[in-house]
Amino acid sequence: MPRESNFLKYIEVYRRLLLLNEENNLASTLKNIQELLSFSEKIFSSSAVAEAFLYFCLHGASTAWVLQNELNQPEATVYRALKRLRSLNIVVPALKVSKVKKSKGGPRPTVWALEGASTKEVARAMRLHYQMLSPKFRVAEDVAQTILEEYISKRQVSEISYKEIVIQVKELRIPFRTPDIADLAANYLHEKGVKVWR
Repeated sequence: MPRESNFLKYIEVYRRLLLLNEENNLASTLKNIQELLSFSEKIFSSSAVAEAFLYFCLHGASTAWVLQNELNQPEATVYRALKRLRSLNIVVPALKVSKVKKSKGGPRPTVWALEGASTKEVARAMRLHYQMLSPKFRVAEDVAQTILEEYISKRQVSEISYKEIVIQVKELRIPFRTPDIADLAANYLHEKGVKVWR
């Protein structure tokens, strides 16, 4: 179908444009993303569908739960966006997420992916899905974001010691074990390009 091949070309263009900015500074990356988002909104006539499309262009794959959390959108909005992207043959079901032990049942989540998404991207989406289900991970993500905003940005550094992360976690008096949250926060910071000294 010719329409599908056109979408594949557009997806590849978007991915190249978004990933091109990885070495650029944050301001130019955000400006480019804003311009692409504005353009996408015109294409899809829905900012939610445009944001989901751009997320897939950046990451290749996702579950509905990950989209809800990463894009800060309601569940119904995410499912409408996925339905629209699926009807345009932009995303396809890549795999069903395994049932969590001791769960009460219900439908198993699906990892949705762009046509031609790598197995690494699908695996990363599934891992992120499981992480986002964990209350510890959610708390550690908040801690890491606070460290990024309060500590890393203000001091204009790109490194932190593990001991400083532990101190930050202890100050917050979180109801989880400090080492658990500190480890998860350190991993999150590492994924965001921050050097963590152990």
